[in-house]
Amino acid sequence: MPRGQKICHSCSAINGPRAYACKSCGSDFAFKPKSKEAKNTKIVKNINWKELVKGDRIKVRGGPYYFYRGEFIPMGYRGRFVVDCIDDKGIRAFGIDKHGGFAHIYMGRDIQNKETGVWKIAHEIVKLKNREVVE
Repeated sequence: MPRGQKICHSCSAINGPRAYACKSCGSDFAFKPKSKEAKNTKIVKNINWKELVKGDRIKVRGGPYYFYRGEFIPMGYRGRFVVDCIDDKGIRAFGIDKHGGFAHIYMGRDIQNKETGVWKIAHEIVKLKNREVVE
């Protein structure tokens, strides 16, 4: 078998290295979870950020940005955080990953600061919840 290809266990067809499903029969390829946490964590989408409580784990992306001469400069937070408390404009949290300190995750309405030109838009968040083990 050539390098960078994989074989389907159902129909023995050759597929590309990044294929999630076989192009011939459509059966899914099995992938290992990246870590123990990824295996034991469930992602909850479409949550109301005002209902978060202290200790909830969230994953954050997006948020405020600056657009200058055709260049998009992100200024929001990214990564995983633990909620400390909620205020009227957003979420106060402590970082788990690369942002190890305190962060205020903006969740207010979209506005642009006239002096600096920074667009403040709400971050996108999902709640991370431990999977329940069924025995």
